[in-house]
Amino acid sequence: MVAGKETPRLDGLDTVQGALDTIERYFDNGWTDGLPIVPPTEELVGRMLEASGRDPMEVLGIIPPRMGVATVEAVATNAVMAGCRPDYITVVIAAVEALVDESFDLQGLQATSDPAAPMVIVSGPVIQQVGINHGVGLFGHGSRANATIGRALRLVLVNLGGGHPDTGDKSTLGSPSKYSYCVGVDVDTPWAPLHTEIGFDAQDSCVTVYAADGPRGNNPAGSGSMEFALWILADSMSNLNHNIIDGGHAAVVISPLIAHKLSEEGWTKDEVKSYLFERARVPVERVRRYKELRYGRPAEDTDSYDWPKWLNVDEPNITVPVVRKPENIMVLVAGDPGRSRSAYCPARAFNLPVTKKVRMPGG
Repeated sequence: MVAGKETPRLDGLDTVQGALDTIERYFDNGWTDGLPIVPPTEELVGRMLEASGRDPMEVLGIIPPRMGVATVEAVATNAVMAGCRPDYITVVIAAVEALVDESFDLQGLQATSDPAAPMVIVSGPVIQQVGINHGVGLFGHGSRANATIGRALRLVLVNLGGGHPDTGDKSTLGSPSKYSYCVGVDVDTPWAPLHTEIGFDAQDSCVTVYAADGPRGNNPAGSGSMEFALWILADSMSNLNHNIIDGGHAAVVISPLIAHKLSEEGWTKDEVKSYLFERARVPVERVRRYKELRYGRPAEDTDSYDWPKWLNVDEPNITVPVVRKPENIMVLVAGDPGRSRSAYCPARAFNLPVTKKVRMPGG
């Protein structure tokens, strides 16, 4: 195990004014995401470390572009600042472990001009153990767990990775999801939860980190077959973006109401993925026209920019899928159990989703 450096201790907080002065000092030094922080006192960080069950000096990874060292103690400090309770820390650590995995390409995400942010997808028993919202308004406000776990990850990117707008984070427009982007999924579902699809046990708790734009909601309310819910979801996925020919992944969220009705009609999760894969497509002529307009030269000029040879076809009505195979669509069940709503979370194609197990103390 590689050892890290001890995080400097914070003092001078014996009064309310001392705490307020510390919050202002953090603003002045750029140690926040633009919102007030909880001063990370030695006592609060100590509670967080105790709940983690990990060595404070254990190095989880390096956070680009500043290349800060993410020790367990440094992550715990940022979790305190974000407002996390101590029982959230194991989820935060698992999210950081996924973030620093080479497959995720954190450097690319921090440096991109896209609005994508790390979406923290939690599955397994820990959702209910610590109170992560998986129901009504899961993408919105109101849940301390969702808000602060997602925010802790952002503070790690800012304070350890130097991810400040325009210097370390090159996103042109940014996104509200860059403050916090965390959801619980697959609690009320007729199908196997997300983490079991990639080899984890059902009783495990896992965190998947996925680079995504903000959610695009759909309202497939109506009577009749639930195929309509999938049809309108596929339609919302069929949009032209500059990453479409690079493959990548896609995440869709469907409410428990839709999922259970689909299951009652005989749909499996794999069949849902196949349906979306076949219908969430863009005509190849639109992709070709996009490339020609963007770069000012024929799309087939592969020396100028990427144009996959498999798109050089003369057949009519050829369409381009938003992902390369159905397995690259993550179907997540969450949201209001009494309403038929869905959402599409477009991916940044160059960041692979990474899943890590939540390591509980003593387990």
